[in-house]
Amino acid sequence: MNKVLQKDLTEAREVCPTTSQRLLAEGALLVDVREADEVAQVGYAGCDVVNIPLSEFEDRWSEVPRDRDVILACAVGERSLKATYFLMYQGYDRVSNMRPGIARWVARGFPITGSAAAVAASEAASSCCGGAAADPAPAAASSCCGGGSAPAAGGCC
Repeated sequence: MNKVLQKDLTEAREVCPTTSQRLLAEGALLVDVREADEVAQVGYAGCDVVNIPLSEFEDRWSEVPRDRDVILACAVGERSLKATYFLMYQGYDRVSNMRPGIARWVARGFPITGSAAAVAASEAASSCCGGAAADPAPAAASSCCGGGSAPAAGGCC
């Protein structure tokens, strides 16, 4: 690859919901990249949160402030990881991806809007990347998302 065209990106910083709570208390902004219908069912609460769906992110990314820490979040951390790298490519250096997302947020008892029951229904009906699951078996979800009884990558939650 032509070195002039190649942009050297470091690996995205990932944080768990517990660490996110500390960062949010210190003034970070949570950017939820889930679609509006998902947020209407169950949303992050108790913090400064903005919803910019991933489907609109390319057009709206400039709404994300550069002058404060930003945590990107979704259902399990896959879509928000894409948004994190997108912002890093745009020159943002104070961004983190929250993994594994709303399910762990709910499991830890952090504040939400809507119903926690929507999280379980959503997980059963979708893959970790937000699409329909080909095989809804729990093993498929745990291998992709760090689910099951083992802690997610990073091991903090």
